[in-house]
Amino acid sequence: MATTPVFLITGCSSGLGYEMSRAALDRGFRVIATARRVETLQTLKEQGATILSLDVTAPAADLVTFAQTAWEIYGQVDYLVNNAGYVQGGAIEENTPEETQKQFNTNVFGVLNLTNAFLPYLRKRRSGTIVNISSMGGSLSLVGAGVYCASKAAIDSFSETWSKELADFSVRCISIQPGMFRTPVSNSTNSQRGSRQIPEYIAANETMVGYNAQTGTERGDPAKGAARIVEFVTQTNEDLPFCLAVGPDAFDNVRGAFERRIAEMDRFKEWSMGTDFEGYVADPAAYTI
Repeated sequence: MATTPVFLITGCSSGLGYEMSRAALDRGFRVIATARRVETLQTLKEQGATILSLDVTAPAADLVTFAQTAWEIYGQVDYLVNNAGYVQGGAIEENTPEETQKQFNTNVFGVLNLTNAFLPYLRKRRSGTIVNISSMGGSLSLVGAGVYCASKAAIDSFSETWSKELADFSVRCISIQPGMFRTPVSNSTNSQRGSRQIPEYIAANETMVGYNAQTGTERGDPAKGAARIVEFVTQTNEDLPFCLAVGPDAFDNVRGAFERRIAEMDRFKEWSMGTDFEGYVADPAAYTI
């Protein structure tokens, strides 16, 4: 019986999900590729992937059932890749509560509920890697994409906490922050605009117009990006960071965002200080969050 590691990847009908499936297959891994419409996965099936239908926004109980079904195929899942998602654009105010909730149901709660469905198996086996596909937007808080960026910031935060909580079970977790890759993410299916159009939000509108206009000219090759992700997360001799920017644009933009935040903190440091009780002496051995 084959004992090669198993990838389970969500959102594999196109883009990075499709390319990560191919990259994993090319490296000899077994792959369970999923998408809402299983008929979009026939090409991956022909290349050797097992295909399953999965809607990550399904009720949590249904995802528990799915996890059991998927686990029983090979008796293991070594890499759970949470890739399914879409872009909800427009100024924050332009998005209805329902549109914002829908974005978080897919990009955040789908990841949370599916991961929780697999964690009992990973913890019991005391091995496995969770790979959450975030975005450089999670660190950039872009005008015109605030709802989307907030959803990815939540994924980054969950990933960092999981990387700490699950270390005792030898389960790793990493958040991947891709830059701009030439995928269908900005087409009408994967990119949506808030339905409450407010002309006064000029910068937000310019962001969306520019984002859609560059479709098909992005600098990132999704096949190369996917191969880099698969190669990086399958390293067994190196601890993974909780977050990895993928693409030169992602590296430069995320690094720049961190540097600006540090400079801003230093600039206003005096306003952060002076709030302790009079005479308080910090105990370095005391519990802190």
